Amino acid sequence: MTAYTRLAKASSPHVVVAYKDDDDAHDDQHTSLLPSASISSAQSPVVGKSNRRSCWKRLILCISLVAVCVGVFETAFHGKEAESLQAAKEKISQLEQQLRTKFRGGFDRVMATMSPPPSAPASVTINVTAETDATTDKDTAIEAVKRQSMIVLKTGASVLFDRLPVQLLLAQSDIHPDIHLSGTHGYDGPAFLVYSDAHVQLGPFDVRDAFANVSTYARNSPEFGPRYTALHKLLSDPASARASSFTEGWNLDKWKFLYMWQDAFRRDPSREWYIGYEADTFVLWNSLFRFLATQDSAKEQIFGCSYVLTPSQETFANGGCPYVVSGALMRSTFGKDAHFAEKFDKSVEKSCCGDAELSIALRKSATVPLERLADSGARFQREPPQEVLFDEGNWCQPIFGFHHLAPDQVTQLSRIERDIRSTKSPNETILYSDVFDHVAPRVLQTALRSLEPGTNASEPVNLKPTQENWEAFTSSDRGVEVGSKTNDAAQCLHQCMDKPQCTAWVWSKVGKHDASGSCLLMLDVMKIGKAYEGSGLRTSGWITKHVAAFKERHVCKDAPAA
Repeated sequence: MTAYTRLAKASSPHVVVAYKDDDDAHDDQHTSLLPSASISSAQSPVVGKSNRRSCWKRLILCISLVAVCVGVFETAFHGKEAESLQAAKEKISQLEQQLRTKFRGGFDRVMATMSPPPSAPASVTINVTAETDATTDKDTAIEAVKRQSMIVLKTGASVLFDRLPVQLLLAQSDIHPDIHLSGTHGYDGPAFLVYSDAHVQLGPFDVRDAFANVSTYARNSPEFGPRYTALHKLLSDPASARASSFTEGWNLDKWKFLYMWQDAFRRDPSREWYIGYEADTFVLWNSLFRFLATQDSAKEQIFGCSYVLTPSQETFANGGCPYVVSGALMRSTFGKDAHFAEKFDKSVEKSCCGDAELSIALRKSATVPLERLADSGARFQREPPQEVLFDEGNWCQPIFGFHHLAPDQVTQLSRIERDIRSTKSPNETILYSDVFDHVAPRVLQTALRSLEPGTNASEPVNLKPTQENWEAFTSSDRGVEVGSKTNDAAQCLHQCMDKPQCTAWVWSKVGKHDASGSCLLMLDVMKIGKAYEGSGLRTSGWITKHVAAFKERHVCKDAPAA
C-alpha cells in the first residue's frame, strides 16, 4: 500500500471500495470516493493530473453504484410492496364486484317495478285523446277514494326484510309517491301504516309493533306470551336480528289482526275505507280504487275473498286478498269501544286464523249483524296466477290481487300490470282474461299468437305444446275428467284432442317403471299450473285451437267498468 493510499485511508471518513483504474493499471490500490483535503498540494503535477482523472471516473462509478443499490433496494423491497399493493387493489376490486352483483341483483328486481311503462300503441293514444274528459273524471274519482282510505300492510319479523322492500317501493309507485310521509302535515294521500310483530325503522317507513298494546290476558296466554318473548330475545341479538330462524310466526300472526286495526283506527278514525293486505300479496290498486268509487262507505260492509271457518261455519274475508272494511262498520265497532280487540282474546286464543276472527268480530258487532261479505263477484281472490282457474264465470270479471307470492313474483306481476295497462285506456280495469294472456306458459303464448289474423311466423309453431315436469292441474280441480290409462303422454294428448272442450291434459306415472300412466283432461276451464318437483313423472300439454276457441266463446264485450 502506497503512502498516498495509507494517508487517504487514514484520513477519509467515507466508505472505501476496491477499484482498479484502467488508465493507472500500475496503481493497484484502494481509494475513497471523494478526494481528501489533507493530501499535500506539493505532490508532482503528473500525480495530480492522474488523480483528477481518477476522481471523475470514481465519481461516475459512485453514481453507478448508487443506481445499482437503488435498483437492488427497489427489487428487494419496493417490488414486494408493489405486488402487495396490486394484490390488495385486486382483492378490493373483487369484493366490490361481489357486493355490486349481490346488490344489483335485488335492486334491479325491485326497481324494475319503478321503470316507466312502455309507450302505448298509436291506437290507444288516439283513444285516450278522444276521451280526455272521461279520463279526467275517472282520475278524479280514483284520487278521491285514495284520499279517503286507510291502507294497512301486515308482515312478520321473520320475513320482513325479504318481502317488505318490494312492497314499500310499489306503494310509492302505485299508490302515492309520498306515501312514506303519511301522517305528517301537508300530506294529502291515503293513510298508510305497516304492522309487524316488532318495531322496525325501515328507511322512511315506521314499521309498528302490532302487539304494543295487547291486553294483559293476551300477554299471559301460553299461545302468545312465550312466543312473543322468544321472538324479541332473538331480535335483541345482532347475530339473529333478521329473525329468519323464528318458526312461530304463524302462531303469533293470528293475534295481529284485531289489535293492529284497533291501533290504526285510533290513529285515524275518519276514513271512508279501511284496506288490509299482506306482504306476499300483489294488489292492482287502480282497479280496486275504481271499484270502491262505486260503493257506499256509509253502509256497514266488508269486501274480500269469502271463506268459511270450520267447524263453526263462519264466513270471513281472507287476510291476503286484500280485504276492505267500510268506515261505517269500523266506527260502529272499534269506534264504539276503545278496547274492542281484547273482547275477542279468548276466541283468537282458540282459533287458527286471526283474519277469520277479525271478520267474525266485525260482522257480529255491526249495528245489524252481517250474515256474509258484501257482493263483489270474483274480483277478490287469494291464489297466485298459476293456481287460478279461468272459467266463463270470472273470465270477463275484474281482478284485484294475487296472494302467496315470492318477492320476485310480486315484481313480475307489477311488470305485467304495466304491460296490460299500456294496451288499455288509462285507469281501465284489468280483467282475468287480460292476466291469462300474460301468465300463460311461453310455448302456449307463442302458439296462440300464431293463430291471430295476419301473423306470419318465421318458423313452424307447435299448436299442441307440451311441457315435461309440469303439472298444469290436479285431479281435485274443478272441470277435470279422468281419461283412459295410457302408456305414454302422446296418447293422453290425443284423448284431449278428441274433446273440443278439452283445453289441457296431464299425464303422470307414480313410478317411472309402471306399465301405464294416468291421463287427466281439463274441460271448459283453464289453468296454468306450475313446475312439478315431486317423485314420478308429470307431463302437461295444451291444445291451442281449443284454448283459442274458449277465448272466442267468451269475448268480453260488456265487461264491468269497475
